[in-house]
Amino acid sequence: DLDFQKFRIPILRCDWIDNILGLVVDELGFTLVDLSKIGHRNDQFVMASQVKKVFFVDDPMHRGWSVVLSMPNREYNDVIGAEVLGDIRIE
Repeated sequence: DLDFQKFRIPILRCDWIDNILGLVVDELGFTLVDLSKIGHRNDQFVMASQVKKVFFVDDPMHRGWSVVLSMPNREYNDVIGAEVLGDIRIE
């Protein structure tokens, strides 16, 4: 946190993926990253309000690469119920 006495701004330290060597979009539109290809080492901090929560799933088709999947925003309202969506499977 940046502490300005009267208010605080949350910041996060992050590792960035190299945009050229470590990032690709596949033929289905999924973003793949190679988590071993770190870039932008001089710019490690970002304000918490500027980030989006994601998680990585190992891609069985591309060894060493992970698929980036986004999480819903915190303000997410479930306007479409489970009965409409049904079961969702990721293979």
